Amino acid sequence: MEWTIFVKKENVTKAENKLKEDFDLAAKQSIKIRDANSLGLEGDGSFFYITGSDEGVEKCKELIKEFVEESKDLEKAKEKIKEEEDAAAAGMGGIFG
Repeated sequence: MEWTIFVKKENVTKAENKLKEDFDLAAKQSIKIRDANSLGLEGDGSFFYITGSDEGVEKCKELIKEFVEESKDLEKAKEKIKEEEDAAAAGMGGIFG
């Protein structure tokens, strides 16, 4: 399961800490956080791209629902984060080839 959200700048650390506090489930999911500006997108905050088990992602949703904001760029953010990850993996493959 995957989930992409936008969190305002003043709440990014709070949301990140909330996820880290749940050692049993939420912290074990793949959580990527990117500043909107670093992705070339508008917004004063960060995009969270969370992937993992259905149960784990649902737990993440529950934990940080109070910090989720509307954004028209969720799909763009998800694609850009995936592109970054793919590029990084390709780079590592080139190194260890």
